[in-house]
Amino acid sequence: MPTTNGPSQHGRVARLRRWPVVLAWTLVAVELLLVASLPWFDLLNRRAGRPDLAVLAPFAIPPTVAALTAGVVGAVLASRRPRHPVGWLLLAMGVTMSVSGAAVGYIPYGLVVRPGALPAANLVARLYPVTIAVVLAAVGFVLLLTPTGSPPSPRWRWWARGWRSRWPSPW
Repeated sequence: MPTTNGPSQHGRVARLRRWPVVLAWTLVAVELLLVASLPWFDLLNRRAGRPDLAVLAPFAIPPTVAALTAGVVGAVLASRRPRHPVGWLLLAMGVTMSVSGAAVGYIPYGLVVRPGALPAANLVARLYPVTIAVVLAAVGFVLLLTPTGSPPSPRWRWWARGWRSRWPSPW
């Protein structure tokens, strides 16, 4: 008599357990690609005779390290404990900081150095401030939900609900 816990059932459960791991490390790979675009935009700006718009400078090191650290720690936590929201928040924070860093190179090149050379540079310039608000909101949620993954008491839920309702429009 066939059982319901046969090889097909086991394979499906294994795939369901694997998707958070794949998603987390794929987002880290996207983050690394975004960070890798920084030297390219720096080179393009310098070759165009605009070293004042250089992306790679000493002040860019701390946010880049913070983005990579948050992304990798978030991926490790999200892949080991997929139901814990702090891992996903750290991962979102790292990816958003990398998007912000890539936008810092994309915007000047697309709007100042070679206007019209990059598609949607104006749109990226308009969305750039939102990335900063998203990172700040993610930091707030990480602090609120650490270490248990839920607010410290029911009195804190109003804060989480308020920020969650403002998430699409941070201002």
